[in-house]
Amino acid sequence: MKHLKTFNEFNGIKEDAVTGQDSKVVVDDIYIAKLDRELKGAEILGAIKAAETEGEFKDYFYSEYGNSTFDTAEMSQLLKFYNGYEEEANAEEAEAEAEEEEGGGEGEGEGEDDLDMDIDI
Repeated sequence: MKHLKTFNEFNGIKEDAVTGQDSKVVVDDIYIAKLDRELKGAEILGAIKAAETEGEFKDYFYSEYGNSTFDTAEMSQLLKFYNGYEEEANAEEAEAEAEEEEGGGEGEGEGEDDLDMDIDI
């Protein structure tokens, strides 16, 4: 008997993985040994969206589940998701600023050239 893989299995996509709107960062569920359960990707994504800093992000999980709940590997995995979103947001902001600078420079130059052409000597 042959076993056919689903599209998600073939691509290695976990069905429980979550991505934010217009984002390429995938947030998976994380198993927390001391809790003996998984933190859902949706909760992690919500904490990412709500936190303004990395400290606020970490504080959410420590206050919700306790300071000694997460080992180094588990917290580093959470921070990997947070930093992925931050890098993506920073890249989008830098791209938008670059586009504004390019667009603003062209309009100013054209106006100066037009003034020179209107002068009769």
